[in-house]
Amino acid sequence: MIFFTESDIDQLIEDDAPLGDMTTQLMNLAGRRAAITLLARNPMVACCIEEAARMYRKVGLTVNEAVSSGTMLDAGDRLLSAEGDAASVHLIWRTGSALVEFASGVAGRTRQLVEKARAENPAITVAGTRKHPPYMKKVALKALMAGGGVPHRTGLSDTLLIFKEHLLFTGGYENLADTVAQIKNRQKERKIVVEGHSEAQALAIVHAGADAVQVDKMTPEAFAACAHACRQVNPEVCMIAAGGINGANAAEYARAGADVLVSSWIYFAPPADVKAQIVP
Repeated sequence: MIFFTESDIDQLIEDDAPLGDMTTQLMNLAGRRAAITLLARNPMVACCIEEAARMYRKVGLTVNEAVSSGTMLDAGDRLLSAEGDAASVHLIWRTGSALVEFASGVAGRTRQLVEKARAENPAITVAGTRKHPPYMKKVALKALMAGGGVPHRTGLSDTLLIFKEHLLFTGGYENLADTVAQIKNRQKERKIVVEGHSEAQALAIVHAGADAVQVDKMTPEAFAACAHACRQVNPEVCMIAAGGINGANAAEYARAGADVLVSSWIYFAPPADVKAQIVP
């Protein structure tokens, strides 16, 4: 579960209305009653409904209905409904809808990638990179998981992933075995992932004793040959396909033998189309 603090929720509101809603104030809508309902215009995967509901409650609305993140919806289905002061409804209307639309769009695209990949390999994992839009980590990761994916890395602090840029300072792939042995000696409980860009580098990674090989920007055909060669050395090695993974090629990489697909394509989905229905 991705935890949003009270400060996170406050910031979402303050970002849009730091000094209130001028239009609503000048129209004297405070004190009148209103109801708001969010409806799916098209099939979608709901996400961040819980956070939108918290925003609604923050401005004094009573939430009557809210689906859970990850729920598959058809056109016309309700996501969220609330009622209260008309000024509060208008204050939170766009901010809450924008959050739900963005997050649900990412969740839906993730579900699309997961379904295409798992149609070829039911055991495959779809992982989202940390290349999400700045300051959107929590929303992006919640949407990723709502769509059936997992975080590849939540940040630099939680995984061991060695790039060629790291190896420039440790003797390159030729000295990788020593580098891996040194890390394993210092951090025994974490798996080590190393990125390579060719079959030769991938084989060097496997021979060095890394737990996983992340292959960047290799064609599905080349990846299939590379995965086969690596598994001849270590049948248990995890083969990760990264770089340019999207809805058009996910199935090909799944057929090619990838254990994990790593993608940032999911984060740049069009927003889901949500209708906000406001009535007195």
